[in-house]
Amino acid sequence: MVNELQAQAARQRITAAYAAHEWAPHPNIDFGDLRATRKLAWAELESAGAPLDAPGQRIYLLGFVGPGPSLKLGMVTRTPSSPDNSVRQYLRSHERRAEAYRCFLVRAWISRPVRTMVRDWEQKALNAVGALDGTDRDGEYFYGADFDAAVAAAKAARKNSLAH
Repeated sequence: MVNELQAQAARQRITAAYAAHEWAPHPNIDFGDLRATRKLAWAELESAGAPLDAPGQRIYLLGFVGPGPSLKLGMVTRTPSSPDNSVRQYLRSHERRAEAYRCFLVRAWISRPVRTMVRDWEQKALNAVGALDGTDRDGEYFYGADFDAAVAAAKAARKNSLAH
C-alpha cells in the first residue's frame, strides 16, 4: 500500500515525465506510479466532495496527463432516487474515456452539493478557467490549464453565480 507522501511523489514523477515528453508513444513511466497517482486523485476527490453520494448538484474538475486535454470541467447531479455510487460511476466514465486516448487521471476536485443553479456556476467556471493565461478551451475541455489555478477560478466563479 502506498502512503500519501509516496503517492504525491509518484504524481510529480508522472506529471514531470509527461511535461518533458513530446508525443506518442508515451514517456517511460512506472505503472505503479500511475496507479498510486490515480488512487491519490480519487482520494482527494472523495475528501473534497464527501460524501460523494449526497444528493445535489456539483461542479468537478478532472486533471489529466497525456496527448489530450489536461482538464475536464463539468457538472454532475445526484437525485435522492439515483443509484448508489452514481456520481463516482459518472466521473469514472470520463476517466475511462480519457484512458482510451492514453490520457491518465492525476488530479481531481469536486464541490460539495448545491441545491440549485449549478448550471449558472458551471458556465461562469468554464469562462473563468478558459480565461486563464496559457489555457485553450474546447467546450468543457482545456489544454494547458494549471489544475490548482483552475480549481481556484471555479471556486471564485461560484461567488458570482446564482448557485446555492
